[in-house]
Amino acid sequence: MSSPDRRLILRAGLGLGAGLALSACGFRPALKAGTEQRALRGDVALSVPEGRLGFALREALEGRLGRPEGAPAYLLTADLVMADSGLAITQDSSITRYVVTGTSRWALTGPEGFRPIEGVSEGMSAYSATASLFATRQARRDTESRVARELGERIWTRILAELEARA
Repeated sequence: MSSPDRRLILRAGLGLGAGLALSACGFRPALKAGTEQRALRGDVALSVPEGRLGFALREALEGRLGRPEGAPAYLLTADLVMADSGLAITQDSSITRYVVTGTSRWALTGPEGFRPIEGVSEGMSAYSATASLFATRQARRDTESRVARELGERIWTRILAELEARA
């Protein structure tokens, strides 16, 4: 005689409970087919700075927006400014940890009748200085790239939230 797997029943019950709780709080999927957010996918041209950090920002945005197919109806322009400062300073005035702060002023414009969306996104990350100059420089480059990718994610999230608020 076989008995039902209790874990399967428990998972099904939890899944159903979570679904009911989310629907009761007004949750709606942002990327549901037919929404304006979903319509952006593959229809946005990007204008970002050239270079290593611009590439990291473009990569993050294209990961969410997709590459444009044909003549895109929307244009997302974004700049990128990085600054670093000492975070941990020893008694002999040596800096052992740095924080990198990135700022991007961006704007999404579209076809006639589309109200532009714009904003400023900020992100930060830190790295440690080591005795090796090469390792410290590489840590800084990695941190800057990480901040640029984070800015891309933050820009995407702000666009989604703004479009959801307009719906």
